[in-house]
Amino acid sequence: MSPRTAKQLAAHKAARKQRIIMGSLRLFAARGYFNTSMNQIATELKISKGLIYTYFENKEALLNQVVAFALTEASELNISERELESRPPEEIFKRMITGYFELLEEKKELWRLITSLAIHVGSIPSVHRTISEVYERLIGQLEDILRTTGHADPRNEAIKLGALMDGIGIQFLIFGQGYPILQIRDSILRSYLKPTNQ
Repeated sequence: MSPRTAKQLAAHKAARKQRIIMGSLRLFAARGYFNTSMNQIATELKISKGLIYTYFENKEALLNQVVAFALTEASELNISERELESRPPEEIFKRMITGYFELLEEKKELWRLITSLAIHVGSIPSVHRTISEVYERLIGQLEDILRTTGHADPRNEAIKLGALMDGIGIQFLIFGQGYPILQIRDSILRSYLKPTNQ
């Protein structure tokens, strides 16, 4: 067997780090951050504790990576920069809203983990900064789109819409399949888009 190339080695390391992040996310959400030790993570993943420290300085550094990954993964709508520049703002807005609702349904377990984790660790200063940075980036994107669609108060409207979407996500987790998720999505689109753009 020939030795791995630098590219293969980098891919292997990235996959291993990702596995640690995902396993930690599940444990932190299920047991709570403060009740989960590095030993428990290592045991759960069937790896050595030393391997975890190869990638993460300490448990809080791991937690920050977990939170950043989870929030980014949960909000990733796969809209390229080129699309953002070339498509009408109303179309981008519609893609963002419909993409959010698709993610709610497709990644329900991830949303459950994020919600549980955020409740337990939001008071840790470094984690609060991580959550704030990701949130600010998302609100900024939404604000830019609302500005280009001519909204009178894009900043506050982006914050309000973000809070609405968070609440919808939590309600969907609580009520499950009986929740009228598609009707709510369509109601939001009707509220923000002219009928000709739907």
